Amino acid sequence: MYSPSEVRPDEFRPSISVLMPVFNTANFLDKALGSLEVQTFRNFEIVIVDDGSTDGSLDILKAFALRDRRVRLVSRENKGLVATRNELLEASRGRFVAWMDSDDVSLAHRLTRQYELLAGDNGIVCVGSFAECIDPDGNYLFLESFPESHVGIVHAQQQGGGMRFPTTMMKRDAALSVGGFREPFKMGEDFDFLLRLSELGSMANIQEPLYLYRQHVESVCATFGHQWIVYREQILELARERMAGGKDKLQRGEPVLIDTSQRKNDRNQISSVYLSWAAFGRASGNHKLMLRYLWKAVSQYPLSIDTWLSACRVLSGMT
Repeated sequence: MYSPSEVRPDEFRPSISVLMPVFNTANFLDKALGSLEVQTFRNFEIVIVDDGSTDGSLDILKAFALRDRRVRLVSRENKGLVATRNELLEASRGRFVAWMDSDDVSLAHRLTRQYELLAGDNGIVCVGSFAECIDPDGNYLFLESFPESHVGIVHAQQQGGGMRFPTTMMKRDAALSVGGFREPFKMGEDFDFLLRLSELGSMANIQEPLYLYRQHVESVCATFGHQWIVYREQILELARERMAGGKDKLQRGEPVLIDTSQRKNDRNQISSVYLSWAAFGRASGNHKLMLRYLWKAVSQYPLSIDTWLSACRVLSGMT
């Protein structure tokens, strides 16, 4: 275990705790951490748990912790994302907690804008924002927009949306009171958490992009994206149970089984991701980006007729 907070005294009580789980994101960490260094809001701590990375992430984190005294870093064996998120939340000391993925970028005024909204006496317990989705190299893909009001967010949650979790800042007390993140969700643990939080208080989204959300084929969404509907429906079923009876199966101590046996071909899944990025490149007028990902898609799965047909459909929309 490595924790700078153990070798130097605390110097302030932060208003915000930025919480960052890390697992094998060495290629993106410098940009993620650098975006926190330039935040216009300054009174925050950065709590990081390295979940057993093996790619050099820990060396980058140690160097960052040495130059920024607001960092509290823990490194340990791999326990998975649910355990890591819960550890981060418990370790936070700020009145508010802001989540951030270790492969993304927070724009410089993100913390300021969210703090101003949450600190007001308006009943809001959680605030997110729009997000610009980018490819592994930082190229723009598309803008994710979300409803502004609590009513709109709750409605969108019934389709599995409403907020992008790593854009969120929330009241720490409220986050702790809903019971943390839960197994057995290999994906959607954040959606399950936000649903329970929305049952406690008002949610809001700032109607501007404050976050760059990086897409890459190693991400959870890319790897398990074809299973999302299974997780989503189970999470929504638990929400319906709470609405009807006050508690769901997990809160009653009963098991929840997720059937993910129907896995897609991994190469086909990666090709589908590249095809979607090609389509976004076409839509934004970035034809160079479109052609790059069309080539990656067909190279990944060259014997798939469906891949070639999909590539042709993307090309046919080129202006």
